[in-house]
Amino acid sequence: MSGKSAESADCADCADCADCAESAGSGLAEAAADTADSGGSVDAALAEAEHWFVRHGVPHFVEDRYTVASLPAPLRPFAAVIRLARLGAMLGYWTVRRVFAEMREVGHLAVRALPLLALFGMVIFFSGDFWRIAAALTTGWLWVTAAFFVLLIQAFLVARLPEETGTLPRACTPDRIRASCAATPLAPLAEAEPDLATDPALGLGQRRNMFLYLLLTQTIQISLLSWMVFFFYVAFGAIAIRPPVLEDWLKHVPADARLWGVRIPGVSSELLHVAVLLAGLSALYFAITALTDTVYRREFFDRTLAELDKAIHMRCAYLTVRGKS
Repeated sequence: MSGKSAESADCADCADCADCAESAGSGLAEAAADTADSGGSVDAALAEAEHWFVRHGVPHFVEDRYTVASLPAPLRPFAAVIRLARLGAMLGYWTVRRVFAEMREVGHLAVRALPLLALFGMVIFFSGDFWRIAAALTTGWLWVTAAFFVLLIQAFLVARLPEETGTLPRACTPDRIRASCAATPLAPLAEAEPDLATDPALGLGQRRNMFLYLLLTQTIQISLLSWMVFFFYVAFGAIAIRPPVLEDWLKHVPADARLWGVRIPGVSSELLHVAVLLAGLSALYFAITALTDTVYRREFFDRTLAELDKAIHMRCAYLTVRGKS
């Protein structure tokens, strides 16, 4: 009897152990599933953050994204070219998006910049000597003059913008990083992370990306402004500068200009030449003023710096989460 009861007890114990093992196994499975879900959500958030960097013009802020791996043997010698092509395509995609974004802000740009630029060019616009200079330019020399303005603007930006990128980042504190990550894919991860890295680890590639970001943004703004100035003076000249005035200045009545064989009533080729020159002068003036004048800088350039500073703060959170995932 005692042997049987002991055997029964042993069996009962074995049954209990089996139940415990089954329960423990299910608990481990649930924990593993939770860990997998957590890891998957982190990976998804990191992927969305990397896509955010690309869409906002800073693809170099993404780590190890542009290494070209698993290429067929015939293409491996061209890995560097393929990598550059990928980066160029991403920056081109961002440039197109940025042009449309700036076009949505064209009203703000016109209200803030056009009044001063109109005053700047109005005295020249009503000068007969300036009209004679513009009228003497052939089409080829007109485009050479326009290209000269473009080169001057780019030379000024290239010389000045490295000083601006050197001031970034600004105050990379955990609170600033979390604030910059708000309403971005990194927001929940930054809030849950107790120890955020405050060093964005900006290497040469990131610094070049920042410089290119500022250069393209300023170039887009200046280009849109120059087109607005051009159309403003074409419209204003067609209304305000009448044929008798032009005859007095130019010693002949200019014929209407033609665009792709279509006559433009009231708009002479001389007026188009004047508008092109004034647009070039205004663009150069705006490029210099936007970086040096306090009011213009606050309206146009500081906003761009703030966007770049936000991306740098997001990179701090991105590196922190990526390092722990």
